[in-house]
Amino acid sequence: MTNYLILKLLDSQSIYLPTTHVYKNVELRSYSADNDYEIKVLMESAEQEHLDFSKYQYSARIATIVKSENDFDALNLSEDRFSEVLDMKYREAPLSNYKLSPIGYIKNLDSGKITPLQNEELKPSISFFTNRGDIQPFDSTNFILNTNTELTERYRRSLHWSRNSRNETNKQLKILFNWFALEALLKESEIDNINGIIRWFLGFPNGKKRNELSQNLLRQLSSHKSYTQWNKSLPQFIDNIRKFRNESVHSGFRSGDFTSEELKFYSQITQFCTAQCQDAVLSAILNNIETVPEFKSYLTCIFEETCNVNHIHGTIIHRLDNCVVNSLVK
Repeated sequence: MTNYLILKLLDSQSIYLPTTHVYKNVELRSYSADNDYEIKVLMESAEQEHLDFSKYQYSARIATIVKSENDFDALNLSEDRFSEVLDMKYREAPLSNYKLSPIGYIKNLDSGKITPLQNEELKPSISFFTNRGDIQPFDSTNFILNTNTELTERYRRSLHWSRNSRNETNKQLKILFNWFALEALLKESEIDNINGIIRWFLGFPNGKKRNELSQNLLRQLSSHKSYTQWNKSLPQFIDNIRKFRNESVHSGFRSGDFTSEELKFYSQITQFCTAQCQDAVLSAILNNIETVPEFKSYLTCIFEETCNVNHIHGTIIHRLDNCVVNSLVK
């Protein structure tokens, strides 16, 4: 086990502190506590995140020391500690943004090495749209905004949650927001279990309606060498995510209660689940389906229309096969 110091800057619209405040095992520091080398590392972290360090220069710092086996676990533990303190402190200045910025560093206290924090996940990038003429087409966005049905309202709420997930850096919240997006899209009541439908649009049809599908399509899906393994494993994993959601919401569980491997894996699965199910619902809306019960009754037709075997094999199963948690797959 290694001792790590994790320090992060609060948001540019957060708070300024003249002195250091200690809360249990967390410190809220003044910017003046940084030495020259630490400032240089923080500037590197800001540059890697494409942020203007000058806007965060006077923000309070939050820091803690944890004992962990690796950097990733250390960061997860620190996030829990930081969150607990910030949850308590925000009431003192409700007009300020008690939120962590992505700027910070992690210091291995055993070796003395300081590394600027950076998000190693895929990041958003600029997209270029080509001009298709001077007259704007009436596209799916126009159609959704001008249609008022149960399914379009659910679709809009779901997109809201998934966009929040995309912009969230905390792994646990990212998972929860994606699950909320799925519930907004498909869940009809508190006792409704949507796990089976979610697996359908990941590419793993199940239940009685599976028999209504084209046998040729089923053969194509099952032709991947890992298909059978994931067909057996995914029900338990998706149910674990559902339990994760309930425990997080009702019991206040934090990311430290789960291994880093589980968090990464659940995050990957929920991202796929949300995107696939939203695509399916959009297809249903464009085919004039208005309610969730109607959507479920046309499940096999919608699946056959939206199913892309190459995507399921080359993207979803490929990413699951290469996820860092192969050890979790029995």
